Amino acid sequence: MDAFTAMFTERPYVIAFLASFLVVAMAERGWQRTAFWLATGTFIGWLVEFSSTRNGFPFGHYTYHESNFPHELFIAGIPFFASLSFAFLTYFGYSAACTMLSPLVRRERDIVRTDHNADGSLRALALAAIVTTWADTVTDPVAHLGKYWFLGDLYNYHTSGLHHFDVPLTNYAGWIFAALCIVFVNQRFDALLRARSIAPRGFALPMRPLWAIGSIIGNMAFINAIAIYLLATDRAPGHPVGAILASGIAISAAFVLFTIVMLRRALQRGEQSHETRVIAPLSRFAGEGLGVRE
Repeated sequence: MDAFTAMFTERPYVIAFLASFLVVAMAERGWQRTAFWLATGTFIGWLVEFSSTRNGFPFGHYTYHESNFPHELFIAGIPFFASLSFAFLTYFGYSAACTMLSPLVRRERDIVRTDHNADGSLRALALAAIVTTWADTVTDPVAHLGKYWFLGDLYNYHTSGLHHFDVPLTNYAGWIFAALCIVFVNQRFDALLRARSIAPRGFALPMRPLWAIGSIIGNMAFINAIAIYLLATDRAPGHPVGAILASGIAISAAFVLFTIVMLRRALQRGEQSHETRVIAPLSRFAGEGLGVRE
């Protein structure tokens, strides 16, 4: 119990992102889907990390320094908070993908999704994996310097080959694989519930489709702020912190630009679908009127 509660005192930022996940997911999909995503995301996250630390698949081989964190919860050598993060990071990626691929409509000061047909699609599955991994390319180069900030000296890689600021490219391939697995399982669970006429029962949240996107951008801003801190205080001597920061800002800016383009297209689809719904009844009415006159 002490090891579990230590996460609240030692990892408050993880708890903050977890709380964001619970609010966003329950607002969008209700408690059943949220609980299932939390459970399966955490378990699959633990499973792929357990595999990588033993045989190098799918992230490449690395080791967690459990002895450096005697008060935190580790399960078979894997920190629980790291496994937990797979649940909310993949959900934010999935929710963002569904928003980008769905029609959006402005209603006064709000924005809403007009249908959820994209939720179970292969397009949403693929884009969710891309968005989740995209965010990780900002996070992991700074996380690798954890011993210089409050993350701590958490792990080190043993993988050769191409690297991105000491992070092997296999790590990003692993994130794509893990995200595909987690999202696919939850898409199938959602389809099962819908087949039983159990619709998502969320709650109203202003600008609800944009919260997951905001969480991703917020996480990127948080990591870039850590890099700025390391650079300003020169706490990571011998490491290319300036280049890591420049990369993180560029990747984050590219994501923001991509998001703006996708949201504009989603709003255009929403306008077109609204016009179709308005014009179709008018056309039928006009046709019926012409028939009467004849």
